[in-house]
Amino acid sequence: MRAAFFDFDHTLLAADSNQLWLEHLDAQGMLPPEALERHRAYMRDYAAGGLDFAALDAFRAELDASLDPRRLQACRETCVRERLLPALAPAAPTLLARLREQGVLVLVVSASREALVRPVLRSLGIEHLIAADSEQGAGLERPCFGHGKVLHVEHALRAMGLSLRGLERSWFYSDSHNDLPLLEQVSDPVAVDPDPLLERVAKWRGWPVVSWREAA
Repeated sequence: MRAAFFDFDHTLLAADSNQLWLEHLDAQGMLPPEALERHRAYMRDYAAGGLDFAALDAFRAELDASLDPRRLQACRETCVRERLLPALAPAAPTLLARLREQGVLVLVVSASREALVRPVLRSLGIEHLIAADSEQGAGLERPCFGHGKVLHVEHALRAMGLSLRGLERSWFYSDSHNDLPLLEQVSDPVAVDPDPLLERVAKWRGWPVVSWREAA
């Protein structure tokens, strides 16, 4: 079995889905005044490698919980249609289609929450998602972020009767140095529109560095 793992934000999506979501809520007058700046502060910590992921995930969950459920769902659907789908990296769908034609198992591994990621994957024909709040990861000792992504991937593969080491070949496509733990576990790590630190590491290790910002 061969498997390809994909990060979501700034990889399959040429943007951050959570930032687009908050901007959409803000445009609808549904966002507390300090929320955008608070999220930007978390993203600065993320870029610097010092993110408190538990605090960020709690912030996102609390924000969603503060909104009327019916209006929340309608806003999500509009955000996906008007902001997230247009932000797909142009070259990504072609690669995904080619991998599926070759019989490669495709999984998305994201530190974002499932409600934002799943509708986009549905449009791409991707079934398998490991997200920050995925039920199959409940009870694991680490969240689906950094080293935790390796644990969540192994847990999901185990449910399929597979393992990372047992795969004939494996790819992981990511933009972020925060994903180095999983990049180091696959046979074929690929840096996609990488941040400066991941770009330096990839070039030093001889990993491919590619851009999906233009159609293939």
